[in-house]
Amino acid sequence: MHVDEAIRSRRTLKAYTDDPIARELVSELLDLAILAPNHHETEPWRFWVVGRKTLTALSEATGDRKLLRSHTAIVVGVKQDPDAQVAEEDYAAVACAIENFMLAARGRGLASFWRTPGVLSRPVVAKILGVPKKVRLIGVVHVGWPGEPFPPQPERSAAKFTHWLD
Repeated sequence: MHVDEAIRSRRTLKAYTDDPIARELVSELLDLAILAPNHHETEPWRFWVVGRKTLTALSEATGDRKLLRSHTAIVVGVKQDPDAQVAEEDYAAVACAIENFMLAARGRGLASFWRTPGVLSRPVVAKILGVPKKVRLIGVVHVGWPGEPFPPQPERSAAKFTHWLD
């Protein structure tokens, strides 16, 4: 799939089949994720690839049933920097990495869903995953083979958000 088509057809999909995703495929997607722009090359991204057993443990510990949407998910964190400007740039870099991951997944026929559940800030989540103190968890990306058709592409244009100046 051409990158333009992956961008246009990437939509949030919350239904997945039970078919597993090969570890090698997830690894390939993460390798593409970290090609995101990264000011000063701080490489702030951190990933925890979790399967059903860990998702179940997280769901039971937090009460968040939405963590069980997929059989594979990537919990994403950002290494915290004490400098506010660097921290902001690092957060943006990790967000770009998530988008790279999701577009690469779409290009391979996979569906994905990026969530930012508040339960990620709970100490029990860090304990279950083994998250270092200097890492802030910022999202969960559910990924899997689509369990339903992708929604249609909305008609969108950047025109109403764009100002052209000479």
